[in-house]
Amino acid sequence: MVLYDGIYGEFATFESLYQGYLDARKGKRYQTNVMRVSARVEVIISDILRELATGEWRPSKYYSFECRTEVKRRIIHAPVFRDRIVHHALCRVIRPLFERKYIFDLYSSVKGKGQHRAVRRLQHFMRQVGKGAYVLQCDIRKYYDSIDHEILKKQMRETIRDPDVLRILDLLIDSYNGDTGKGIPIGSLMSQLFANVYLTRFDHWLKDDCGERFYLRFMDDFILISQDKEHLKAAWKDISWALSQLGLTLNSKTQLYPAARGVDFAGYRTFRNRVLPRKRNVKAAKKRFRKLAHAYRCTNLTLDDVKPAVTSFVGYMSHCQGARSTRSALRYMVLTKGDTENVELLQRPRPDDDGDGN
Repeated sequence: MVLYDGIYGEFATFESLYQGYLDARKGKRYQTNVMRVSARVEVIISDILRELATGEWRPSKYYSFECRTEVKRRIIHAPVFRDRIVHHALCRVIRPLFERKYIFDLYSSVKGKGQHRAVRRLQHFMRQVGKGAYVLQCDIRKYYDSIDHEILKKQMRETIRDPDVLRILDLLIDSYNGDTGKGIPIGSLMSQLFANVYLTRFDHWLKDDCGERFYLRFMDDFILISQDKEHLKAAWKDISWALSQLGLTLNSKTQLYPAARGVDFAGYRTFRNRVLPRKRNVKAAKKRFRKLAHAYRCTNLTLDDVKPAVTSFVGYMSHCQGARSTRSALRYMVLTKGDTENVELLQRPRPDDDGDGN
């Protein structure tokens, strides 16, 4: 077991916290709370350093809000911006230490990975296993809310020995649901790290001990592929037992099915020879575009307000075979102002795109 010590001095410096401030404000620099901190950032960082040195630093209370999309609703518990500076500075120092222990096929919140590489890897696995393969797709019930604080603290100590860093990690873990000892907040950078680390031993158990070569994970959603259906049925039981040791259970979305049906994973529907968009994502885009078109026509909404939604959708669709779905969704994005201006945003299909069959 490799343990790392002497890393507090790398984290608790003015330069480290200032870089944490720069990282935390990316894409948010004109928000009111960020501008308020930016106006006196040197003083605030000095205060944080003093509190860390004296042991007085404590995480502030999270602020909560509901995040709604056309697909789902969830409650976000976000740290105040002052605390996000500490989160980013600490994460920048310790995350590489944990990433050295991850399996290769972990794709969530890992530098250089992400959903598109996860989909490509899944398709590679499907081609390697061949026709007639089966997929065991597992999803953990209320993963973030089920993470046990004491188990997580023990896992932190399997990589980090530095007592000052461990003290701060303990404070961060207990700052959410400290009375119950269960759960980490959705909306915190540190939670992404904690969620990856919590299943690291489980990942190695499946890959190394069980010999599951065709296994990959994206946060709490993971896939096993095999030609042997009975093998996957047995693996399902073993996985349920292993997760129970961590206080986790699989939810009702866990299923075993033929790979030829397509695998809904990491935002796309993946087949051996093509990748398609999720139907619900296309449907959500149509609904969103219809609302934007109406708001553009009836309010002071401008093209600059509309472009991010269109750019995001077109970017998502560019990673799959979805030309017809793209054209279909963008037909809802016809922008008019009175009787004089009419702007229709259409995306031409890629020359090598043969359509997605939707």
